[in-house]
Amino acid sequence: MLMVPTVNDIIEELFSWAPEELAEEWDNVGLQVGYPHWPVKNAVIALDVTPGVLAFALQVKADMVISHHPMIFTPLTRLDLSETTARLLAGFLRHEISVFSMHTNLDSVPGGVNDRLASLLGLEDLEPLVENALVKGAGLGRVGTLERPVSASEFVERIGTVLDRQVLAVAGALSGPVETVALCSGSGSSLFREAVNRGADVYVSAELKHSTAREAEARGIMVVDAGHFETERPVVYDIEKFLSQAAKDRNWDFEVQVFEGERSPFTFYCNSTPVRSA
Repeated sequence: MLMVPTVNDIIEELFSWAPEELAEEWDNVGLQVGYPHWPVKNAVIALDVTPGVLAFALQVKADMVISHHPMIFTPLTRLDLSETTARLLAGFLRHEISVFSMHTNLDSVPGGVNDRLASLLGLEDLEPLVENALVKGAGLGRVGTLERPVSASEFVERIGTVLDRQVLAVAGALSGPVETVALCSGSGSSLFREAVNRGADVYVSAELKHSTAREAEARGIMVVDAGHFETERPVVYDIEKFLSQAAKDRNWDFEVQVFEGERSPFTFYCNSTPVRSA
């Protein structure tokens, strides 16, 4: 007989993959809104918690939303419904939809966000850029090597292709081929020095600072800003696969699906013509 899992059952399963202890101190992972004992027959996965996600959850009658980015980063001092976060919280509570987030713990864990990006780019022999003391092989960022060296232009083209991004910001120039690559999904300027120390030819991340680009120029290292959304979004399919397998293993009456209507919030313009990533 199939069993309907609770919110807490789903949370325990996800934390068995990406332990809460792997999250950075400043982060806010875990249950964002809802009740641990509510039943969950249908869940939706998204990178961000947005009004579009709430609308889709209502459309498919979801009981839970699982996101990478938390709804709440800092304590709320009021629930002013003119504010987006408060309005979303009220909407999820009104319809008894729980929201759970895995953020930097999913970045750090083996098989998580950074490993997914590394796999798409064809990296092997992966190691964390910054080791985590709790779990072997875990940590922020990744560094690895390509199966065969490629030219800088070929590697940049690969990034754009696998991430389906038409516009990439590139700084620095290489005197030779790309072989060692470091990366950090999402915002990663803070790990640039680690990439340098690990001998990376190229550092792939997002929201790279102007000063980081200048430093890359001076050091002869190429940095590629491939977009916060684009470098992290692929992991939603790993979450879907993980929970689908858990449902089979545990005999759950449970379905999970990715919100396919999610897009980057940015539109890029080239000579007044909008160019938007898919």
